[in-house]
Amino acid sequence: MQGDGIMLSDQDAKELLDMLKQIKDLRFIEFPQIGKTQKIEVVGTPENVKFVFDVNRKGTLKVKKCTYQTRYQKSVILLRVDIGGQEHMNPDGKIIPCPHIHIYREGYDDSWAYPLDSKLDTDPSDLLQALIDFLVYNHVVNRPPIYKKGDLL
Repeated sequence: MQGDGIMLSDQDAKELLDMLKQIKDLRFIEFPQIGKTQKIEVVGTPENVKFVFDVNRKGTLKVKKCTYQTRYQKSVILLRVDIGGQEHMNPDGKIIPCPHIHIYREGYDDSWAYPLDSKLDTDPSDLLQALIDFLVYNHVVNRPPIYKKGDLL
C-alpha cells in the first residue's frame, strides 16, 4: 500500500493510466539539467483527476540517467520509467536490466518492472524523445514544447 493508505485495483490503475490527460501549464516543459528534477501538473479529463509527472535527474552525474514517473493523488506511483540506472529485482526474484518500466500492480504498488521495450516504444538513448513517448503513453492530449538549456525542442 502506498502513501496515504490508497490501495488501487489493477483495473482502477489501468483506467487512470488510460485516462486522457492535459498538462496544466502549456507554455513549455522545462527538461531538467543533471542533478535537478521537474514536476509537471496534469489533469485527467473529463473527471478532473489530478496527476503529477516527475522528470528526475537528481542524485546523478550520469548524462543518460533519468526517471519519468506518473503519480496519482501525489503519492501513488502508477508508472515509472528508469533509464541509465540499476537493474531491478522483481518480487519473484527475476532481474530486469535497465532501461525498464514499472507499472502499478495491486498489492505490489510499483515493485514489478518489465523491459522497457516490451511496453513502451522509445529510444532510451534520446532522453527528450523518451519524455515525448512517455507523455504519449500517458495519453496526454496537449504537449507543449520542451525547453532545455536555452533551446526549445
